[in-house]
Formats: sequence, structure tokens, C-alpha cells
Amino acid sequence: MGYVELISKLEALPREKQAEVFEFVDFLTERCGTSADQPLKRAEVAAKTWNSFNERNGSFADQHSTL
Repeated sequence: MGYVELISKLEALPREKQAEVFEFVDFLTERCGTSADQPLKRAEVAAKTWNSFNERNGSFADQHSTL
């Protein structure tokens, strides 16, 4: 089923059934973790982890800087 066929089927549904479909899609995206902001969340976690490591152990650049 292509997008055009899917959209036309959704448009043919009554409003309350469309709302059920949209709620289900929201549920699936939350459950599967495929939201649009997922890469941002991963980047924030990576930055926190890296900064925490640097605070505990110092930066690699601190020991090997030519400045």
C-alpha cells in the first residue's frame, strides 16, 4: 500500500476513527523510539557522558596539546 492509498483510506474514515489511527501512530512512534527528536536525545546523552568522563579523567587534549 502506497502513501496515496493510505491517505485516501484515512480520509474516508469518520473523524473519530481518524483520531484513533493518529493516537495509535503516536503510540507506535513512542514505543519504537522513532520520534524526530531521537537523534537529539542521543547526542545529549553522549555529550553528558563525554563531559562526565572528561571531568573525572581530564581531557586527552590537556595531556597532548602543543600549545
